[in-house]
Amino acid sequence: MLRVSALILAVVMTVTALWWLSRDIVPPSTVRFAAGIEDGGYWRIATKYRDILAKDGIDLKLIATAGSVENARLMAAGEADAALLQGGIAASDGIETLGAVFTEPLLIFARPTAGVDVPHNPAQWSGLRIAAGGDGSGTRAAARAFLNAAGLSGDANTLLPLGGADAAQALTSGDADVALFVAPLSAPYLSPVLADAEATLLQLDHIVALSRRMPQSILVDVPSGAFALNPPLPPRERQLLGLVARIVAQPELHPAIVDRLVEAARKVHEPGDVITPEGQFPSMENTSLPQDAYARDLIADGPSPLNAFLPYWVVAQISRFAILLLPIVFLLLPLLRTLPGLYRWSIRNRVFRHYARIREIDEAASETDDPQELRALEYELAELDLEIASLHLPLTYRGYAYDARLHIDLLRKRIANRAA
Repeated sequence: MLRVSALILAVVMTVTALWWLSRDIVPPSTVRFAAGIEDGGYWRIATKYRDILAKDGIDLKLIATAGSVENARLMAAGEADAALLQGGIAASDGIETLGAVFTEPLLIFARPTAGVDVPHNPAQWSGLRIAAGGDGSGTRAAARAFLNAAGLSGDANTLLPLGGADAAQALTSGDADVALFVAPLSAPYLSPVLADAEATLLQLDHIVALSRRMPQSILVDVPSGAFALNPPLPPRERQLLGLVARIVAQPELHPAIVDRLVEAARKVHEPGDVITPEGQFPSMENTSLPQDAYARDLIADGPSPLNAFLPYWVVAQISRFAILLLPIVFLLLPLLRTLPGLYRWSIRNRVFRHYARIREIDEAASETDDPQELRALEYELAELDLEIASLHLPLTYRGYAYDARLHIDLLRKRIANRAA
């Protein structure tokens, strides 16, 4: 009975999963995507995603924000379906990652001003005006984490709420001594800083120790000429701190949309760039968030061969079925092996269940010499014999009925002799 109950439970689970998955086979046509500062580095990457998804009829509506911190807030409030999130920025419970997509170096530019020299050891920074990103930006969060790693108190320097183009303007105009950017090397707002001959990409001392004090960071090698070759910028290789940006999504995001976002990330980021080797992204490494199971399999295994024959949203649902039904299949396989035994047991039980009464009649007949009681027992045996004879059993199992009737016949003869 336990095995039968487990089999019934597995079937019910399968039917329920199929019903649940079939409710939303066709994906939504619009997806809200938190994309950071308009015309910033994240925004430009998000526009590439938008153009790729548009080919499948999906409108990726970009939401302009102050940066990763606001992106995370919109995701927590359910006001965005997906977003780009800077490494080290926490997401609310339930938010899943679709993969890490690119590395963002922590770019620290210094520009000497009158009487101010910026030490290469950040632990010695004091009295500096630091453009450290606007409120709600990932740069602001990274700047605070960096300064904490350097052991600096909050009032040792002045943190200006400037990021992106405003931070670049403050540095080149002399209104800031240091500007911090967490951005792709191609971010357009870096151009004025790179064009300023007095601005320098700072190579920090004790970079490895700083990295280990910032658990969410990695080390990034920026080769000479990464920004420009004539003249080479930077003129020498730099080893910088870096953070890994991720695509994050609501857990209920349609699997077909997950499929398209992962495929867009593959097309945009798989070729690599000047600081990233080809094929490194997208990846599930350095994500520090719960992973979407379908996205994880897409990244590990690549696009399904079925994409050549079926629409992407059909393939996504098939893959989704496979992911969710796999545990059920592993449960069903052992149970399926027991089916022949269960069938054989059910057929035999139709005969063998009468043996309990046959034994009771045998014991009763042994304990009495009353002819009337013996005839009653003999009559009951005759009824059992007719009942077993009327059973419709498969040919292979009819021997069980014949054996039972032989036992009944022998017992009837013995009772008849005692009655005589």
